[in-house]
Amino acid sequence: MVYYNLTNVTSGNTTMLSFTRGVNDVLMHGMLGIGILLGLWAVIFISVMATSNDATKAGLTSSFITFALALTLAALNLIPDLAIFIPLIIAGFIVAFSWR
Repeated sequence: MVYYNLTNVTSGNTTMLSFTRGVNDVLMHGMLGIGILLGLWAVIFISVMATSNDATKAGLTSSFITFALALTLAALNLIPDLAIFIPLIIAGFIVAFSWR
């Protein structure tokens, strides 16, 4: 059985940001922020598709909102700098394959 040391979580000088950074670095090996980005992209894509039924509009809208979140997560050091370009690459594929 694995036992986790939670003394840093219960100490008085731990903030939510430092706890999230610790989870990102130790438990998720830097993949937490990227998972948040891709999960949020999927949720926004599905919700826009439910209202507009236009896949191009849904993909570009979700990529734009996810890009704004990626800038915020990069400023908090929760994602690597290259992960900022994930929403832009997705938007590029959408534009390339939907060009008429």
